[in-house]
Amino acid sequence: MRGAIGPLLATFSIQTVAAVALFGVAVIAPVAAPEIGVDATLIGTFSAIVYGAGMLGGLLAGAFADRFGAIRVSQVLMVLALLAVSLLTLSTPLAAIVSAIFLGLCYGPVNPVSTHILARVTSKDRRPLFFSIKQTGMPAGAGIAGLLLPMVTAAYDWRVAILMAGVMAAAVALLIQPLRGRLDAIRQPTRMVRMRDVAAPVKLIWQNYRLRSLAIVGFVYSGVQVTVMTFYVVYLTAALSLALTTAGLIFTLLQLGAILGRLFWGAIAERYLPASPLLVGLGVVTGGLTVTAGLYDADWPFWSVGLVSFILGATSAGWNGIFFSELVKYAPADRTGETASGMQVFIMAGVAAVPPVFGVIVAALGDYRAAFAMVAAVMVAAAVHHKVVFR
Repeated sequence: MRGAIGPLLATFSIQTVAAVALFGVAVIAPVAAPEIGVDATLIGTFSAIVYGAGMLGGLLAGAFADRFGAIRVSQVLMVLALLAVSLLTLSTPLAAIVSAIFLGLCYGPVNPVSTHILARVTSKDRRPLFFSIKQTGMPAGAGIAGLLLPMVTAAYDWRVAILMAGVMAAAVALLIQPLRGRLDAIRQPTRMVRMRDVAAPVKLIWQNYRLRSLAIVGFVYSGVQVTVMTFYVVYLTAALSLALTTAGLIFTLLQLGAILGRLFWGAIAERYLPASPLLVGLGVVTGGLTVTAGLYDADWPFWSVGLVSFILGATSAGWNGIFFSELVKYAPADRTGETASGMQVFIMAGVAAVPPVFGVIVAALGDYRAAFAMVAAVMVAAAVHHKVVFR
């Protein structure tokens, strides 16, 4: 237990900083996009590029972690985050595309590498809670971005705001160095990274029917979760004409719900309710709340929008920790890192596919309601499918 605290703090910090960089772009999009020369709704396309690159990075994460060590790979990921946000400040469409690629190569391997670390130091009965704590790094980072970056943008400039994420990443890369001696001691320095390392993790997932069902859940749930987070500030400023700082505050409530939700559901799965039916329930409830979010209008009081946002965060982003504990449970012995890499492909595919489709629906119809209804429908469908497989 005590030996797991340091790795838990490290993986939490890595996940948090990567999320600040990723969702920081979505937060500053309403003011940054015009200066870059694009429409703010293209944040969906930016996300697709990020997660497309993330799929490749996630596939190779296990092989690189085996050869160089998970802590060393994590330090490289933090450097990539610094490079990504630095490129974005050049304020050109081409620089934004390259920034998205670098950001994807940073974010894609985060879950496989952190899973690789925690699977070695946590006991079976503690995994749901520990993985849920680690996974709170993502909404925590997004919440920091939503609260801090609009204020820095208002006081200085959006470039200064996004560069703060790069500074945080550099600091984390230095702070986790003392853990390398212990956590990277078991590695294979002579291992070659081959092309077969790209296909093997996906094959591993698809050949196991339980892992395959989890992959479908990961594809849909992650796609819906990131779609909500990516478009939320843009939606609130456009549909409700809210100021960026107000929209950022509501976005932070969404992330606060996600943080507390992950901790709550992780504790529930550890003691009272099995992870599989809990995943199903979260999918169904998220579907209903997503439809509700699409019904916002200017007549809604602030507290009601904030309340729905908080609960939506708790359900739409509360599934990750118990999901990864299930992954470890059904992964073949001694192949946890490879299983996590394969699962990350499906997760990244979901977040590469769903946000741009959401953006296309909004652009075509000029209305967010149909887009929110679409993501709600696929969320419920995935939950029902998982229920059938695991009954």
